[in-house]
Amino acid sequence: MRPLSDTHLIEVYHEARAMRLSEEFIALIEHAIEQRGLSTDDRKSLA
Repeated sequence: MRPLSDTHLIEVYHEARAMRLSEEFIALIEHAIEQRGLSTDDRKSLA
């Protein structure tokens, strides 16, 4: 599987929150975001 770009990862995070997916799944996404040194607000600056 090909890794997600930073932009796509942030988009997936926001979509998962909007869809109210499981907190465990969201936590995995948040961990990946933290590992990359990103913020959940980065989608504006990455576009």
